Amino acid sequence: MKTIRDALVIAWINGWIAATRGWIWVIGGSVSPVSFLVVLAIYGGAEGLKWGLVGGFIWTIASNGIGLIGDATYYRLGIKYQSMLAAAPVSPAGYALGLALSAFVFALPTLVVYLAVMLWLGLWMLTPASLYALTALWLASAGIGFTLAGLLKHLRYAWALPQILSAVFAVGAPVYYPATHLPSPYLGVVLPTGAAAVIIHDSAGLIHYGPHLTSAAAVALALQSALGLYFLFKLARWRQP
Repeated sequence: MKTIRDALVIAWINGWIAATRGWIWVIGGSVSPVSFLVVLAIYGGAEGLKWGLVGGFIWTIASNGIGLIGDATYYRLGIKYQSMLAAAPVSPAGYALGLALSAFVFALPTLVVYLAVMLWLGLWMLTPASLYALTALWLASAGIGFTLAGLLKHLRYAWALPQILSAVFAVGAPVYYPATHLPSPYLGVVLPTGAAAVIIHDSAGLIHYGPHLTSAAAVALALQSALGLYFLFKLARWRQP
C-alpha cells in the first residue's frame, strides 16, 4: 500500500537516519521525564521510582507526538520540505504517519531504557491493556501535534507550544500520580495522557481503580485516538497556500 510505503520511507529518513546522526536530540527528549523520575525516586523511594518510570514512559510517547508541532511547522514554513513531498506526490496520510513514526523512533532508545529498569524492579507494564493505551496515546498525541502544526502561521511559535502542551499533558493529567488525587478521578480521563495513565497504572499494579474508571478511560482514549487519526489524515494542512 502506497501510504504505508510513504510513511516508512519518511520515518527512515526523518527518524532513523536523523536520530543516528543527531543523537543529542534523543538525549534532549529524555531530560524532562528523567528529571521527574529522579525527584520521585529521591522522595518516594522504590515506589516513587516505579511511578516515575511508568509516568516517564507515558510522557515520552506523548511529548514526542506533540513535538511534531516543531518538526511539521519547520518542514512546512522553514525549508518547504512538505511542499516538495506534496509535488512528489506523497499522500497527506503517508506524510503525517511518517512523521508520527519518526517521533516514535526518536523516543525508542529512552523507552527501551525505561523498560529495562522496570524489568529489573519486577514491574511489567506491557500487558494487552497497556499496549492498547500506549498505541492509542501515540495516535492521539501525534494527531494533536500534526494538526496544530498546520494551524501555525509563524515558525517562532513552533518550538514554544510543544513545551507548554507537554507540561500540561504531563502535570495536568494523572501521569505521575493517582487519579484519585483529583476532585473526581473521572477528570483524569479528559486528556489522552490521563486516560492512558489510568489504564496503565491499573494494569501494571501500581493502583487498583476498579472497572468503571478503567472502562471510562478506555472509551475516552478510543475516542481521542480516533479524533487524532481524523485530524492527522483529514484536517492537517497539506499544501501551503
